[in-house]
Amino acid sequence: MPFLANLSVRFRLSAAIAVLFGLMLLVSSIGLLVLNRTELWMNVLHKETLAEVSDALDLSRESADLATSAPFLHALFPPFQLEQEEAKVLTNLQRIEVLSADDPELDLPVARLRYAIDDLTAALAPQTARQAALDAIDRDMVRLNRRVRRFAGDRALPLTEREVWSGLQQLTASAIGAGRANALIELGEFNRRYSRQREAALGQLLPVHATTLEEIEQAAQRGENLFVLKHRDLAARLDAENALFRIRQEARRVSTFAAVKVALAEDRLSQARAETSDNLKIAKNAFLALTVVSLLVAITSSLYVSRYVAGNLQRIAKAMRRLAAGNHRTGLPQGPNSQDEIGQLYAAFHVFRESARKLERRTRQIGHQNALFSRVFRDIKDGVVIASAEGVIKAENDNLRQLLRLPPAEKGAAARVADLITQSSFSRRTSASEHGGFEEYADPAGNVLELRRSPLPNGEEVWLVSETTERKRVEQRLEEIRRVEALGKVSGEVAHDFGNILSSISGNLHLLEAVQAEEAQHLHTRLRSALDLGVSLTERLLAFARKQHLEPQVTDIGLLVEGMSDLLEIAVPSSVTMGFETPSEPVLARVDPGQLESAVLNLCVNAGQAIGETGHIQVCVTAEDGATLSIRDNGSGMSPEVLRHATEPFYSNREDGTGTGLGLSMVDGFVHQSGGHLSLTSQTEGPNQGTTVTLRFPALTDEPDQVGEDQAPGVALVVDDAPAYLDSTSEMLERLGYVVIRAVSFSEGSALLRRQSRLDLVVSDLNLDGGASGWDILHLGLRLFPTCRLVLMSTRETYRIPKAFDTMAGPAKLTKPFTETMMRQLLVTS
Repeated sequence: MPFLANLSVRFRLSAAIAVLFGLMLLVSSIGLLVLNRTELWMNVLHKETLAEVSDALDLSRESADLATSAPFLHALFPPFQLEQEEAKVLTNLQRIEVLSADDPELDLPVARLRYAIDDLTAALAPQTARQAALDAIDRDMVRLNRRVRRFAGDRALPLTEREVWSGLQQLTASAIGAGRANALIELGEFNRRYSRQREAALGQLLPVHATTLEEIEQAAQRGENLFVLKHRDLAARLDAENALFRIRQEARRVSTFAAVKVALAEDRLSQARAETSDNLKIAKNAFLALTVVSLLVAITSSLYVSRYVAGNLQRIAKAMRRLAAGNHRTGLPQGPNSQDEIGQLYAAFHVFRESARKLERRTRQIGHQNALFSRVFRDIKDGVVIASAEGVIKAENDNLRQLLRLPPAEKGAAARVADLITQSSFSRRTSASEHGGFEEYADPAGNVLELRRSPLPNGEEVWLVSETTERKRVEQRLEEIRRVEALGKVSGEVAHDFGNILSSISGNLHLLEAVQAEEAQHLHTRLRSALDLGVSLTERLLAFARKQHLEPQVTDIGLLVEGMSDLLEIAVPSSVTMGFETPSEPVLARVDPGQLESAVLNLCVNAGQAIGETGHIQVCVTAEDGATLSIRDNGSGMSPEVLRHATEPFYSNREDGTGTGLGLSMVDGFVHQSGGHLSLTSQTEGPNQGTTVTLRFPALTDEPDQVGEDQAPGVALVVDDAPAYLDSTSEMLERLGYVVIRAVSFSEGSALLRRQSRLDLVVSDLNLDGGASGWDILHLGLRLFPTCRLVLMSTRETYRIPKAFDTMAGPAKLTKPFTETMMRQLLVTS
């Protein structure tokens, strides 16, 4: 039927359960009817025997209540409670006497019950007062025990006194034990122990213990006496327990008598049961018939569940297992044409099968992608590593260890990327923050690797190692080309300036040949100006090469900066503000003030160019670590890459491509030549954006500026194949008090050295005539006059020192051109 086919399984099973419930209700109704009729018949029978059974049961209950309530008297101590419970027990006994009035066999047991109850109340009546006295003694003894125990444990008291306190502590402990004893034998033992301990305490008693002992004895003698009270308390308890035993025994006899009466009544009732069983057979037959009907309903329901519900579920489960095993072509036979749960499961299976087929197609796509990734991972020229969050390598390609120049990995060996780099010959050259997210590593052979890390969402990382040796070489060659171009640009500018200087000198020299004496002075002035311009240009080149001629003197850097404030404010753009911090105390350093002014001006101008539209430059002078001068701007700042090359010659970061890149290089050369140190810090973002240039110069030492007056002039030999330098050097030494012997060649100098009987100073140029070396002159002078001072002149700042001078401080050095001040300082400090 279509209507039944659309019914749900739940409805069908509910209907079957409802039918079973109806049948059970019918069976219950029939049973209730039969029981009611049986009850009416039993009531007639009970009228005859119920009174007898009831009296017997009441007698049994009353005797049981008496047997259970009598012991409760033993646990009561307040008098009013004892009297109340005694009245209840006597009332219970009176009811027993009333119920047993018709039975002479109970006269003797009931009389014995009354005598036992009287004995129990007589034994318990005085217990309240005795227990109150014992409790009071116990409290006093506990309090005294705490006191003597505190004194016995006080190590500040003498040992003999503490021993007596300990004996009193044992005495109170015996009294407490006697008050809490539960047997006469135990009480006697505590009594004997108390007597012994009391006698022992009296023998050692000191005046300080007398009061406490008196309190203990008073507490023990409260009332009649601790041990007498406890003895009477235990004896009364024994009498009460004896009375309780008699009450239980007589109550048991009364209960036994009542049980016999109840048994007799049960015999009469058993006859009535036999008659009632016949009536119940009829009800059983009815129950059986209804049970059969219920069984038929249950069988029908179980067949429906097993054949329809369970069978279809089994077919669906088998098909689902085949589908789960990968057989996406599996199907189900035609299911029931219904809308119940079974039909819905058939429909759901078909939907799930279609989803599984879609999942299979997606899995094949993912497999294809994984294969593509595997080929890329295996065939890529770079080294690829997938590492866990702890850095342990989970997967790597073969190129990784080839790039690191390491042997292939062993099977089953866990490694870390950092450990592999440590095992290799590569060492880190730049960090990721300095190299745009890459770490750069290089080995002694010049091979360069770039390492990049990319985090994954699950905490793992992908490491990519690339070989960049060739690219770095190309970059280095391009950098060299750029430096050569910058050097050519500088050389062209210098050549142009020198050409102008030489043209001016040449022109003025030609004019000198034909002019009168009064006009020669004007031409000399023009020649001197051209010469000064050439010297200035030479000094700039030497500053770039860190070989400039300095005239250091003690300079207050703070005062110098204050004096330049107006010039610096004019030199920077009008939108840039200047700030100066100089201490009130002098900040002294031995520097060339002119070169320092030039360096400060150069740095402030560069800072002004680094600032955009508006900004601030702060110049600060402090006396920390000698003398410190810092110039701070809030401009755009330098990236780590630019900061690393900032002081290199010819390096320029200007976007317009202008500048020779000699500014910071010249300042750095001046600072290092002055014995100081230049440091750069810069940030391109954040609250500290900008650049700070710090110049640090060493602290002054207490060195004299001139040759001491007590230093006697000596004999000096000057050897130089350049007559101009020979004359100027000799004149400087003569003004310093030396007797100067001049030699214009190596051979003349060697001959003069051998002819002298005394020689205090030998000054020689490095490169002499005919390829001779000034080192030979100085070595000869040292051999002939071991105590004489040696000075070497040269246009170069660095050169190789011969082995003959390796074990000593070596000659003093003068870099051409030099001044008389430089000579004086050299002779003072060398």
